Formats: sequence, C-alpha cells, structure tokens
Amino acid sequence: MQGVALPQQPGVETAPLVVRVSWYALVCVALALLLGLFAFQFTPRFQVAVAPYDRNFVSGMHAIEQIGSYTLRWTTGSAQLELPRPAANQPTLLRLQLLNARPPGAPDPYVTVIEQTQVRARFTVPPSLTGKSRHYMLLLPPANTASTRIGLDVTTIRPPADERDLGIAFIGATATALGGGLRLPAPQLLVQLALLALCGYGALRGAGVRQGVATVGVALGLLALTLALAMEPMAVLPFVPHLLALAALAAGGLALARWWAPPQVQGGRLVVSRHDLVIYMGLAWWLMPLFQHVLTWLGEPSVAPNPTTTLIGLGLAGALLLLSVARLAGLLAPERTRLALIVALVAASLAHTIFLVWFAFGRSGPDFWIHFRAVRAVARDGLPLYDLAGVAANHFGFSYKWPPFYVALLRPFVGFDGTLVLMGHRIVNMLLLALTAWLLLRQARHWTIGAALLLLFNFRPATDTMAFGQVDVLMLCGFTLVLLAAMRGRDDLAGAVVAILSLIKIYPVLLMAFFLVQGRWQAVRGAIVAGLACTAMSILAFGWQTHWFYLFNIVPIMGEGGGGTAWIENQTFNGWLSRMVAPQIVAEPFSVGWISLATYGFFGLMLGCAVLHRLRRPPPQPGATLDWNGATPLHFSLLAMILIIGVPAAWMHYHTVAILCFAALLLRPQPTVPLGQAALLALAYALVAYGNQWSFTNSAIAGGLGVLGYSYKFYGVLILWLVTLRVLGLPVALRALVQRHQGQAQRVAPLTVGGTAVSE
Repeated sequence: MQGVALPQQPGVETAPLVVRVSWYALVCVALALLLGLFAFQFTPRFQVAVAPYDRNFVSGMHAIEQIGSYTLRWTTGSAQLELPRPAANQPTLLRLQLLNARPPGAPDPYVTVIEQTQVRARFTVPPSLTGKSRHYMLLLPPANTASTRIGLDVTTIRPPADERDLGIAFIGATATALGGGLRLPAPQLLVQLALLALCGYGALRGAGVRQGVATVGVALGLLALTLALAMEPMAVLPFVPHLLALAALAAGGLALARWWAPPQVQGGRLVVSRHDLVIYMGLAWWLMPLFQHVLTWLGEPSVAPNPTTTLIGLGLAGALLLLSVARLAGLLAPERTRLALIVALVAASLAHTIFLVWFAFGRSGPDFWIHFRAVRAVARDGLPLYDLAGVAANHFGFSYKWPPFYVALLRPFVGFDGTLVLMGHRIVNMLLLALTAWLLLRQARHWTIGAALLLLFNFRPATDTMAFGQVDVLMLCGFTLVLLAAMRGRDDLAGAVVAILSLIKIYPVLLMAFFLVQGRWQAVRGAIVAGLACTAMSILAFGWQTHWFYLFNIVPIMGEGGGGTAWIENQTFNGWLSRMVAPQIVAEPFSVGWISLATYGFFGLMLGCAVLHRLRRPPPQPGATLDWNGATPLHFSLLAMILIIGVPAAWMHYHTVAILCFAALLLRPQPTVPLGQAALLALAYALVAYGNQWSFTNSAIAGGLGVLGYSYKFYGVLILWLVTLRVLGLPVALRALVQRHQGQAQRVAPLTVGGTAVSE
C-alpha cells in the first residue's frame, strides 16, 4: 500500500450537502396521509388468533396446544394482549374467546380484564357442558392511541402432572370499530406514515436519486404498504415503527457520510472518490447496532447488541463528535479530520473483529462436534460414518453428510481430547482468515483501499464459522487463492484448489465453470490430479465401501430432498420464498413445486450472467500481472455469489466468501464511484457483515411483515450481485452477444464501464 493523503479529483464540482424539502417531499407526505386513511376504510375488524406467529400481540402465555378442535394457549396468572385499534375516537367492541379446559374438580378460573390501567370486567369462566368455547364482549371507550393493551389476570392452578401455572385457555380476540362514517387511524400512526415518507424520500435523495424518481419510488413503496395494510393489517401494523426507524437511519447515515465525504458533480451525476468508500461502509456498519438499540426501545426483547459492541460504538461516536467539533471550529483542516475519521473507523473495526474472534473461541462448536464424533465413532467403535436414517429424516439435522475427505483430515486427531482439537480448528481458521487479509491487502495500491479491505474482516459470518466449527473461512481462503492463481495464469494450481474444496463440500465445484467456458483445460487437469490424490487418501482412511455408500445413498437423498428450507438461517432465494408461504419457520426441509422451479430459474439466471461475458476470452499467460481493473475478478465473484444465494440452502455463515466479492469491487482502480453505487455497496456490506439469525429477532420467531426482514443477508448479497452486474456493464455484454450471433460485428464490442473500455 502506498500514499499518505486523501487524493482529490481535479475538474469536478463539489455537490451541496443540504437537500431542500421541496414540493416533491410534501407530495410524499400528503400521499402517505391519504393512503393511510384509505387503508383503514377496509379494516373495520382486527383479529388475533392463536398461531405460531402470534407473539407480536400476545405475551404471558404458554406454548400452543390442541384441545379438541381448538388451537389455544394457556395463560399464566398475568397475560397481555396488544391489540391495534381499528379506528381512533370511536368505541371498540372487544370479543374474547376463552375456554375452561381445567380438569374436573378444579376451581373455575376467575378473570379480570384490564385495559391499560383500568379494570373493565371481572367474571368466572364456567366449564362448558358441550366442550364449546365461550365468547365475552366488552365495550372499550374511544381513544386516540394506536393500540390498546389488554391484561388478563387469571387465578391459576398447577395440575399434578404439569409444572406450569395454568390460567385460562385463550383461543382468540377480536377488536371491532363501532359507529359509521369515516374511520380515522390513530394520530400516532399518521405521523409515523408521514415521517416514513419524508425519511424515505430523504434517503433516496441522499443516495443521489433525482427528485422525480425519488418521489415515484416513495409512492410505490407507500402503495405497497397500504395494500398490505388493507389486506393484512395485523401483519403490518406492528412493524410500521420499525420501517420508520430504518428509513430515518438510512437518511441520517447518508447525510452524515455526505458531510464527511461530499459527493462531486462529474458528467452531470454525483460521484464520490473511491478513497471515500471506507467512510460510507464504516458508517453504514455502525448503523446496524444502533438499529438494534431502537428495536429494544420499541419493546423488542433480546435484540440489544452485545455490550462490547455498544462500548466500541460509543467510543467511535465520541471520536466522531470530537472530530466534528474540531472541523466546525476550524481547529483541523477538513482533510485531516477525514484522515482521523478513517483511522477511527478502522480502529473500531479492528477492535470489534478481535472481540468477535474472542467471542467465537468461547462457543460450543456444535457443527464441529457432528464431524468429530462421526470420525471418532468410525475410528474407535467401528461404526459406519453415515447415519442413513438420520440424513433421510432431515438432511438439515445433526447427522454427518459431507464427503468422506473432510473427516479423513480429522482422523489423525481422534486420539486427542476433542476440546483441544476444536481449539486447534479455530486457531487454523484464525490463521487462514489472517492469510486471506494479507493476500488481499497486498493488492491495495493506496492506504485508503487497504483501510476499506480491513473493514471487510469485521464480518460476523466469518467468526460464526469459527464459533460453529465450520469450514467457510477455509472456503474464503481457497476462493481467494483460486482467483489470484487464475489472474496469474496458474490454472493448474487454481483447478487443484477447486478440487480440494469440492471434496470437502461439493458446491465449490461450480467454480470450474469459470475455466470451462473459456476452454482453460489446464485447470481441469489440475482438478483431476488433485481430486484423484485426495480421494486416494480418503479411501485409505475409510475404504471403498464408505465412498460407495456416500455416492449411491447419501448423495441421492441430498439431491431428492435438496429442496430448500424456510429456516431463518437459510439466506438464499429459496429460503426467502419459502418463508413467505411455509406454515412454520423451522430447520426442516420444505419443498413446494413452484418454489423449486423458481429456484432453478434464479440459479440459471445467475449462472447465465456469470458466464455471459466469459466466452471466448483468452486466458492470461502464466505469471501475468494481476489486473484488478479487468473483468476477471468480478466474473469470479458472480460465480461465488451463486453458491450463497442461488442454491436451495446456504446458511448465514456461508456468506463468509462474500468478503472476496466486496474486495473485487474495492480493488478496482477507477478514480470515482457513482454516489448511488457507493450507497448500495455500503448497505450491502452492512447487511452481510453484521449480525446473525438472532441479531434482530429473538428465538420466538414472529410472523407478519417481519418475515421479510429475516432475509436481510440475502438482500445484502443480492444488492452486491446487482452492483457487480452494473459495474461489469451487463447491457454492453448483452449487446455484444446479440451482435456475435447475428453476425453484425466482426468482433465483440469492448466491455465498458462509464464510457471507458475495460481490458482483461
């Protein structure tokens, strides 16, 4: 890395920071109010029924049970309902559906209904001679609140065979607006919708979107939200404050980034220096724990960031405040404050990376124990490596299902204490992560790009790999070696590494498409030689029979059940679709015909985009100079991204390899980056790098609009994929392909980015 100063771009005009509140913004606010009013005309009744995802509205209740024909929850002595009001300033009829399911001889439950702090009713629920539930109706007075809290205080019993305190069996509740005429939403909701429109418009404008386009974007978003609110109000209303928080953080974060790294007007559009990407990315990452604190303030349980993360964030916030004061007071020149800000961002990132690694070393390593116990059972007890029944029952479960080669690597260590082997496994992963960072940092030609690359390793999926005892850090390091070897023309080495990785987990074999479409047969030769050598070693460890069993028993099960799963960790296109329709979000196979077809279609689309412009390109000569300005790193990244969002199932820790995809974009030596592209890259980095499946939801997974939020890492990689396609100039590639097949051009049109030809 070279350089000690932040370079400035000559011949460009600095864009103003302040985005005026024009009539476009006022149109967005007015539209939000009108659409919110419109939606409430179709929602006279709000109903809560016991279901797997009713946690948005009920608390103080036990798990779901089935008694007779009823799906219900037993209450504790104090249960609560949080019911949205179907209309402001109108009386509401509350209907409670309850069942006395206590055993014969037990005293009848005595129920006290409390609205907010006022007692509204007291009654005893007698047993039903016919086994039917009872309905109790209460009239709630008008109020301007967006929701009302109903408390159910119930006398409890503890049956001899049950350790729970049981109150009354709750089946459902309905709130109905009484009175005719126009139904008005609560003032709080209208204010939230108006602010959501204003912040959404500000975020789009802050990203460089033109006023008219930003207005249309906000209008479309509001329309979609309104339709969802009208059709499924209970699935949307609890999440309006969350959407407002996201829009406000996005608008505020972009405003802060633009103040520290002002965009420039170049060629009629807003651009930022590539050396300022580290500022946009660093600030975006720290908005994520801030959002967790907002969720906690809104009442979401168990989503606060780790105290160490908060402590590091407070230190960074203090440094940011001091630097801002120094800049405003003229104590330091703007360039020096920018330099100090970058140093502060990198220091906070490195501190948090060290914390994540330390935290990972203290975890139990559940995936490691699956693998280690499997090989130990073979070596010590003579048991088979594969549990066919376990894999057939649930191939997302706890049975070993990888190729035999990986546990062959572990076999020499079966005589050691497993905790020591796990510690060694984590140390090796830590060293591999450091090696990857060193390999990438060597490619940076300026210290600011090196700083941005360092930010990438503050990456929760990578440290979760260490915590779980997985191999995704090995995959990241291997992918990096394959790319660097391919860029130097060392195809035999690249093919060998692909083969070794594919014998550990099958999916890296797709990387061979990168070489096959160009006829780079040396990579195939290297893959065959390395594959045969590693397979021979594995056969020596386990024999032919184990490998034969894997090929003809385990692989077919994985293929036939190879549908996806709706589980929250599955951050793929398939997982995103499955969570929309699955009855429950659980770690079990879930397959629907049309979802499988859509998954294959999405996989084909991604693969087509990856190989489209690789055809008929001469490979680099052995020992060639690494050229990060060429298309090779980005095309390789497109293939890597297929493996984490295009396949039916890929857990969050698989996203570790996305570090290389971000690095391929950062290492391109273009002087400026469009402001919108910089904002999207920062957003993608924050979504992929921060958090895991429990960062924004607790273990009691809730439904509604929040289901969309569970796929946040999928959105991050999808944004990264789209940005990569845009940088590659996909329209140019499509035009070149048409010209080639129609014979209208003597040669393929050169790949261009922003009007500049890009060479290999």
